Amino acid sequence: MSDGYLTPAEAAEVLGISRATITRCVQRGAPVHRWGSCGRLYRIVISEFVPWMEAQGAEAERSKQSLMTVAQLRAARHRAIG
Repeated sequence: MSDGYLTPAEAAEVLGISRATITRCVQRGAPVHRWGSCGRLYRIVISEFVPWMEAQGAEAERSKQSLMTVAQLRAARHRAIG
């Protein structure tokens, strides 16, 4: 761990999340350092991974707020018509 590149299991432990969460993040595009003939081996640098996760959370919150706004507008329209 001294080189800053953590295995998925080490990163999960440091971040206090599950290995499955790490895997899902990587599948969704989290920054990792890959190597190997198939690119299946990867390591995580926490200082790159955490900001990505935070940005995903912020994006999810913006999407949630947008959906709420759409729902509120539809409800208001329905009340006006009904």
